[in-house]
Amino acid sequence: MGRALLWWPFTAFALVAAFPAIAVPAMVGSGVLLVLIGLVGGALGKRWRARRLRRAGRTIGALPRTVAEGPDDPPADVTPASAGTPDAAPGDEPDDEGPDVRAA
Repeated sequence: MGRALLWWPFTAFALVAAFPAIAVPAMVGSGVLLVLIGLVGGALGKRWRARRLRRAGRTIGALPRTVAEGPDDPPADVTPASAGTPDAAPGDEPDDEGPDVRAA
């Protein structure tokens, strides 16, 4: 609802400029209309997101458990010492000045 109300100043100004004789009802009417648009849009957005999440859950649920979780072991060519920095030697220790960013 909040995003729809962001348009209220612009729409109220445009309506007052176009129809100065009905300035107050035009401002009030545009505010009410934008609140209704925001409520309907928010409800439709929640339903759409819920539908997408249900569909994704069915898709993930259809996968075998080993595929959904991924492999337990890293690939053979990746070692913990060379995972973060490709030019690090296997015996290198991290500096004591900061955290070890390679151990992720």
